[in-house]
This record gives sequence, C-alpha cells and structure tokens, in this order.
Amino acid sequence: MKHPAKTIILSATLLLSSACSTQPTQLEQFIAAPDNDAVAQLLHQETLFNRQPAPLNTPDQHILAVTAEMRYFVNEHVPPVLTPRARLRYLVDAMVRPQQLGIRYQPGITQSAADTFDDPQGDCLSLSLLFIALAREAKLDVYFNEVSVPPSWEMLSNSSSAIYKHINAVVDLGNGQREVIDFSVDIYDYRYPQKRVSDDIAAAQYYSNLGVGALNSKNYGDAYLYLRRALYLGPDEAYIWGNLGVLFRREGHNDEAELAFLKALSLDPEESASLSNLARLYRSSGRKDRAKQLEQVIESRQRDNPFWHYSRSRAAFERGDYPQALNSIKRAIRLDKNEYRFYQFAAVIFRSQGNTDKYHEYGLKAAHAKLKQGK
Repeated sequence: MKHPAKTIILSATLLLSSACSTQPTQLEQFIAAPDNDAVAQLLHQETLFNRQPAPLNTPDQHILAVTAEMRYFVNEHVPPVLTPRARLRYLVDAMVRPQQLGIRYQPGITQSAADTFDDPQGDCLSLSLLFIALAREAKLDVYFNEVSVPPSWEMLSNSSSAIYKHINAVVDLGNGQREVIDFSVDIYDYRYPQKRVSDDIAAAQYYSNLGVGALNSKNYGDAYLYLRRALYLGPDEAYIWGNLGVLFRREGHNDEAELAFLKALSLDPEESASLSNLARLYRSSGRKDRAKQLEQVIESRQRDNPFWHYSRSRAAFERGDYPQALNSIKRAIRLDKNEYRFYQFAAVIFRSQGNTDKYHEYGLKAAHAKLKQGK
C-alpha cells in the first residue's frame, strides 16, 4: 500500500512544519488554548465522515510484524553466533545488496515492515520500520531515532530556525557504543538535534501518513480513522492535530477544524502549517481581523528565511513533487548563496529527475561552498 512519505504535515498547499524564532507570547496575544473536553470530542466524530463509532485503537496494521519469510531472511543472512556489530553489518549488507533484498529509498511511499520486505522500497519511515523489525529478529537492541533537519543547531542565527523531522534507527551495541542506521538520501549529520522515540510515536507518524494519503484521495472516512489512530498513539504530536484540522476543514466542519488547529498550536506555538491553516480559516469565514493578526506572525517567520524554504523543499521532495522541491531550494539559494547544504540538496533533486548535468553542476557548487565555509 503506497502513501505520501515521511512525517507529512498538511496545509491547504501542503506546507510543512517549519519554525522560525517567534516568541510564543506573540501568538498567545491572539490565540487561547482550546477547551480540553471539546478537543477530546474531536476523536469521536466518526458520523461526520459517514462511519460507525469505533474504538480509538483501530485500525491496527501491526506495522512491525515479522513474517515467516522475514525470519528466514534473517536466519539465512545473519549468523546468530556473531557479535552484535558483526550481526549488524551482515544485516545491513543483506538489505542493501541488489542480489539479496536490494532496498531502495523512494520518497512518496509509506509501508509497513512486511510490505516493505515484499516490495523493498519506501521512505525513511518505511525503511526504518523494516530494518528495526529485522534487527530485532536478529536479537539486536535497536530503537527509532527522530532527527530534526535542516539545519543543525549550530547553523541557526538568533533570528531564524527551521525544523524538519526525519526518522532513522539507532543500534545499541553495548559498552556505550551506538550506531545510526539511515537508508535515505537525507544528508544526515550526527550534530543534528535528535532523540529516541517510542514505537508508538513512530506508529503515530505512520498512521498520520496514511491519513494524509487517504485525505488526498478524498477518502475522508479512512483519513479520519487513520489520523484518529495516530493521535491515540501520539496525543502530543502537534502536526497530527494540524492534519486532522485540515481534514475537518476539507469537509466543511470549520468549528472542529479551528479546535484542531488551536490544539496543535497549544502544543507547539511554532507549528507553522497549523498557523497558516488557521489564518486561512479565519479569513474564509469572515474573521479578517484575526486572520490579519496571524498573517503578520506568519510573514515575520517566513520572510527572507532560507531555512524555511529549504525545509519546504525537503517536504516536497518526500511527496515526490520534484518541481516544487526545486523551486523552493532555488529560493533558499537566492537568499543564502553560501550554504553548501542547499546546493547539495539541489543536486539530490536533479539526480532524482535524471538531470545528470545539473546534478554534477550543483555538486561542484556544494563542494566549493563547503570549502569556503571551512567544513
């Protein structure tokens, strides 16, 4: 089953969740935290989408389930008598070698571990799900790792920041040794802010992605159940509340949409997609003064912030929207011609489009910019 990739954050134009330094009090002047009881009722609105009431823990797709074929793969390629580090190397080699499993990073596809094993391609979440399921079968101590990219914190100025979520895996080899396993084309750097997240949070991202896919296919009943399941697993994930708000708004349930956006912003005042969607909601419903207040905050966050455009480019790339990804990264480059990561990511996009000449051109530009920065 194929769906939009990664941690997808929706807005009317599929804006990603990025953040620029805006003090929370700026929003608190205009936005009050929503009533908790009213917010709780958002998770019991199946009838609005022509669905019968169902438990909050449905659907359940057992995204880390291991099949008999997956167990055989591990037994065949990972000798159990080896050290943890050796078992890790054998497993990764077997996963990436074309003559064995031959996994392939493919933005725009989110699948369970078993589905990714059968169809070995997917986004960072899909490949991490598969790796963790197989690694645990190989008796490795492994967990999900959430990375905020770009940029790494040392790149931030006092006036701007931009956050993009990315999932990979960490293997604990014992004796204080850990190894990050990342199968995507993202330019991973150990200096990026990152944290261990639970299986539930990874699953919340998975179901949110499925919800976005169903929403974009106008399958609103499934979208609601997926997003509700995601919030059951990750009730404090602001971007998922924002996605739920988009779903309500698409179906014309503006009061419910407003509550969902307010909930997202109460959890994370810098959740930019929800802020933009709330401003649009206010403007479309005639509350122009409130819309204008929020639009001023949004403008201050986005104006001349290359990292915002860089993050938007990554989100578009993960959806498989290469033209939009290219437009956004070119805007980032125009705003900051010295940041080598911008050229690097532009090269990645050109390579995905099959444009070899531009891939090499921007690769050289990245190398020159990196040399000038002394990296």
